[in-house]
Amino acid sequence: MMEWKMGKALKVLSLVLVSLALVFGTGIEADAKKKKKKIELTEEENALFDKWEVKPKKRAKTVKDMRKKPKYVGAVKCNGSCHDAYYQAWTKSPHGGTFNLLKPGERKEAKLRVKLDPEKDYTTTPLCLRCHTTGYRQKGGFKPAGSKSKKGKDTASKIDPEEPNKEQVGCEMCHAVAGGSQFRAVMKASKGNFTKAETEHYGQRWDYANVCTRCHTHDKTPFKPEVHDKYKFNFEERKLKVHKIADYWNEDNADQKLEKKDDRAKEVGQTEKTPLLIEDFKITDKGKLKFKKGTKPYNSKKKTFNYK
Repeated sequence: MMEWKMGKALKVLSLVLVSLALVFGTGIEADAKKKKKKIELTEEENALFDKWEVKPKKRAKTVKDMRKKPKYVGAVKCNGSCHDAYYQAWTKSPHGGTFNLLKPGERKEAKLRVKLDPEKDYTTTPLCLRCHTTGYRQKGGFKPAGSKSKKGKDTASKIDPEEPNKEQVGCEMCHAVAGGSQFRAVMKASKGNFTKAETEHYGQRWDYANVCTRCHTHDKTPFKPEVHDKYKFNFEERKLKVHKIADYWNEDNADQKLEKKDDRAKEVGQTEKTPLLIEDFKITDKGKLKFKKGTKPYNSKKKTFNYK
């Protein structure tokens, strides 16, 4: 009887020891993985952080964000503590209401002029979404109602009528090559003390007159100059309607004024010297929008920019 009890006790003890070994073993493996994932900064990255006076403890997280693949994050990310006056002005600009024009009954005369049905709902039409929303069919970009994952989960972009975002033509459609996630991290780390070249390296573009052709003069837009003179595109005239920020400065956001803006205006960025490609696309037989190979301004696999 005594031997049986001792045998049972040894079995229990063995199970306990095995369990402990598994627990501690897992912990050791987890620690090892953490050590393997330690981020080593390049000399160039450290030089930037030295210039921006970024504290050593914050560098690893910041550089991690800077190295991620670029994606669209939405205009709301630019609001709040960074560019509130610009965001508020944008919501009242033509770009801040582009999605609404796709709804039934909106802009009837213009739609009839180009032989579109003014009572049709175009808010899920790929050809329209490319130029009326932010980052459609690109990483992090707008997804229309009815969008689902492979598992059937609803992935449509949330729309808040009080806070316009990716459903309109936001900041990134003009300022970003493939979304502002990377250079947003640069802006935060540098606190605005960056050069054009530094943000270009992380996907910001300064070839605004060129990028506007992405939609305003694209060969697939039905709103062509031959239809009506109002569709002739003059960049210098149109840009005056984009950032009417003077009326949106107040006591709460006065500290967000861009101190280095005038200095940067004297610089000439690479994208201004050699403008980037403008994406071309086609609508497939299944009605989906597909970008044509070799027409994107940024190659995410090679991490290279494609200039004209």
